[in-house]
Amino acid sequence: MPDPRQLPHLLILLDDESETVQEAVSEALAAFGPSLEAELARLPHPPDEHQMQKVRDLLRARQGSGPSATGGVEPRFEPGQLVRHSRYNYRGVVVDFDPTCQADDAWYLSNRTRPDRSQPWYHVLVHGSNQITYAAQSSLLEDDSGGQVSHPLISHFFTEFQNGRYIRNHCPWPGWPDD
Repeated sequence: MPDPRQLPHLLILLDDESETVQEAVSEALAAFGPSLEAELARLPHPPDEHQMQKVRDLLRARQGSGPSATGGVEPRFEPGQLVRHSRYNYRGVVVDFDPTCQADDAWYLSNRTRPDRSQPWYHVLVHGSNQITYAAQSSLLEDDSGGQVSHPLISHFFTEFQNGRYIRNHCPWPGWPDD
């Protein structure tokens, strides 16, 4: 695990437009993996909304630049989008996603269907329950019902529901495996 003490320095370097610096910052931030946003939130002076957007943009650009970043598969869903599970038929809202499965082997092997790990995986708040699932992209379909999702964490991760989708706030997703 990289040293979280380097994060304030990386945040300062976000404004440097040099390609070399951006590559180095991107690589250093990506090394934190799914725990990055939680580590940033723990800083004495966490990044503001503008800095968080820069971090997300930088990491998304990095994900798109390498063939192994998402196993060659582009993410189909984004935070706030309504989805339905193709096998279990529950509906929910995407809170966050990982470019590939970040679950450990024990969790993955306990999954009955074992979808390919090298595709995007999504953290989904399940409608009408307290449940949060971690589902592979191949297991999800777009839910065009336009209906809101009833889940106790909706107001924690979203600011409003508009035009059939939720508007994501900047509250960091806790990251795997702590969710």
